[in-house]
Amino acid sequence: MGLGVTDSLGQAQSFAAATGIESFPLVWSETFDPAALLGVFSHPAWVLLTPWGEVVEGGIGGIDPDRLLEKVAAI
Repeated sequence: MGLGVTDSLGQAQSFAAATGIESFPLVWSETFDPAALLGVFSHPAWVLLTPWGEVVEGGIGGIDPDRLLEKVAAI
């Protein structure tokens, strides 16, 4: 899931269309509250959740795709 909190909804939609990131849901909020609930206080950041919504791990910056797949397989 992608979470947009710093741009307008229109900017978030334009970004998604321009980058082709339509393979996962994108969520947008007028406030930073949803990101703060996930422990995200700067961008870019990532948060890995269980299928039940529990935070497993997160970090600032990007994550190597192979490392991400290892973490997902461990859930």
